[in-house]
Amino acid sequence: MTVLDEFSKVSLDKIIDNVVSCLPLIENMFKDQNSEFKNKIGIENRRDFILGAVWCIILEKYIISNYLHSGKTINYESGLEVSRYVLDKISKSDLLMSTKNV
Repeated sequence: MTVLDEFSKVSLDKIIDNVVSCLPLIENMFKDQNSEFKNKIGIENRRDFILGAVWCIILEKYIISNYLHSGKTINYESGLEVSRYVLDKISKSDLLMSTKNV
């Protein structure tokens, strides 16, 4: 298992803060696309949609910024470590975890 270096952790923390600050936009995305998602792929749980969207956006931003910074792609093991770190951080976010299934 790989270990994230301090630069990666700081970078991820900043990306997480940035994405969480956009939570109202992500919630609106669910409202606007809910009926389409419900019919096409069966997403009905608002909270799961929002947490999944936040997780995907964070990983996407990190992969791109990491590539731009280092010129290297992330391998599978590093990707798993990054994903664990992100899931741990967002699970500790009171704002995200208080999202209701309205």
